[in-house]
Amino acid sequence: MGRTSDRPGFSSDMIAVRNDLKSTITSAKALKGRLVGINTPAPVLHFLLGRFMESEGLTIDDVQTLNVDWPNRAPGMETHAIDAAMVVEPFATEFTQKKISTPLRRAADFMSNPPLEASVLLYSKTWTDKNPDEAKAFSVAYLKGVRDYVDAMHGGPKRAEVVAICAKYTSLKDKAIYDKIQWTYMDANGEVSIAGLKDQQNWYIKQGFMAHPTSIEAMIDRRFLDYALEKLGRVDDK
Repeated sequence: MGRTSDRPGFSSDMIAVRNDLKSTITSAKALKGRLVGINTPAPVLHFLLGRFMESEGLTIDDVQTLNVDWPNRAPGMETHAIDAAMVVEPFATEFTQKKISTPLRRAADFMSNPPLEASVLLYSKTWTDKNPDEAKAFSVAYLKGVRDYVDAMHGGPKRAEVVAICAKYTSLKDKAIYDKIQWTYMDANGEVSIAGLKDQQNWYIKQGFMAHPTSIEAMIDRRFLDYALEKLGRVDDK
């Protein structure tokens, strides 16, 4: 089942440049040769950086990368140890408010067809084989939750309730910041962008992180999503 992706207006994954360079680094070409912090080789944010460089005719080899863990991303830019970093919300907004960095490009600014498929929901085969009814029930509950989130994402009547739940059960306690960040996109029907996953796989193969392609379609088991859609029906994705 789908989990999160980046779409226009709902793009939480991005490249951010440190604040003193925001007037200097305004494009991929201006980022050439600079040092960019990533969390580890070959995650989705590494792919995103590569696609950004390619959007202006460059490659990932035209930029330097450094593995920087999440807690050190902001200090790295504050001390000028790195020039830019791959960041996600709410850190991007918090860094902007603190004048540490500013967003250079969000994923949806240059990746829309296919979109950046940032994460998917994974099921344990041991669990689904042993407890298929539980897996079905979970799928229905999950999709109900997704639709509440989508309502809130679009500023619907459930927004205050969803924000309150997020503030209670996640580390993002400040309710006011939910109106300042770009929420990550979730598909109201739980669909996965197969084209988006194939785009990533092709890039990883090209970079040598994978030896050969595998079937994305074979990795997707629609039984539980289809069950949830049968119970809840499909809805128009806003």
